[in-house]
Amino acid sequence: MTSGVKIVTHFMNPVIRKYERGEVHICKGAYLGMNVLVVKPVTIGEYSVIGAGSIVTKDIPPYEVWAGSPARFIKRLESKH
Repeated sequence: MTSGVKIVTHFMNPVIRKYERGEVHICKGAYLGMNVLVVKPVTIGEYSVIGAGSIVTKDIPPYEVWAGSPARFIKRLESKH
């Protein structure tokens, strides 16, 4: 994780109109760029890359690059194994 990353573990569930809590899992080797905001309970997969300033709202699979607001798939990385 780099400077300014923020992880929010609570969010408003629009279906029941109440706040819920969850867990954020950041797997081995994942890279979160500067000022990334994680706003829902998600898993960020192994060796994935999240671009600077992105807002993560869904699970990120391993070995993928995501960026944007909200974060969207950019490309698949080659596995090192």
